[in-house]
Amino acid sequence: MDFRYKKDYLKRFDRFPQQEKGLIILADKQIRDYYTTHSAPYGLRIKKLFQEANAGIFEARVSDKIRILWVESENLAVFTILGSHDEIRNYIKRLR
Repeated sequence: MDFRYKKDYLKRFDRFPQQEKGLIILADKQIRDYYTTHSAPYGLRIKKLFQEANAGIFEARVSDKIRILWVESENLAVFTILGSHDEIRNYIKRLR
């Protein structure tokens, strides 16, 4: 599996305080491990939000305030947006 990051994701990452950046990096590592072991910590709560054509859209919980959204296709996972639950919901509404 190949992992890529959109510019918006990286810009949002840079805005977080150092402590939250550590949590995001840990969650990122756990998501990557999920693709090799097919198991994830309960607190990460990976959810498949919906499937469109060849791509699935997933969400993981970094903390009670931070979520990661990524799009998975054949051998590629693209980390798309990083933000609050409401920001993720608004982003998904714009997709549809």
